[in-house]
Amino acid sequence: MKKINYKLQRSTRRRDERGFLVDFLKLEELKGKDKIFGQIYFITFEKSGVIRGNHYHTTKKEWFVVGQGKIMVVLEDIKTKERKSLILDGNDDKYVRLFVGKNVAHALVNLTEFAYVVNYCNKPYHEENPDSLYYELVKEVKNDKFKKSKI
Repeated sequence: MKKINYKLQRSTRRRDERGFLVDFLKLEELKGKDKIFGQIYFITFEKSGVIRGNHYHTTKKEWFVVGQGKIMVVLEDIKTKERKSLILDGNDDKYVRLFVGKNVAHALVNLTEFAYVVNYCNKPYHEENPDSLYYELVKEVKNDKFKKSKI
C-alpha cells in the first residue's frame, strides 16, 4: 500500500530580544522542477474552529508552517483513502514544516483563538485554472479535544 505523500521536517527557531527567525524553505531543499519559483502566501485564522482547505491539487505541491497558534491538519490520499491527522504548533521551539504532495487532500483547522500559516506552493495560483479541487475532510469542529495533542 502506498503511503500518503507528505513529510514533516523540523527547523530551529533562532530567538533574540527582537523576536525570532526561522528558515522556512531553502533552495537546496527543493528538487528538480520544484526549484522554479511558484508562490508564497500566508493564511489567517480569525477564531478557533475555522477550517481552511478541504481540497487537493493535481499539479501543485505545498509546504506549510504555522507561524502562530495551533493547527490540526487532516490529510488523505485521494486514491488509497489513507488518512492522517496531526497537530502543528507555532509555539514549539522547533518549527515543523509540512510538505503536502499532489493528490493529497488537506484541511487545516484552527485550534486557538488566532493563528496564521505561511505557505509555499511550487506553482502560482491562477483564477482561471486554480487546481484546487473540493474534497471535504472536515465538516465542522464541535469540541476542542485536539488542543492537547502534539506531533
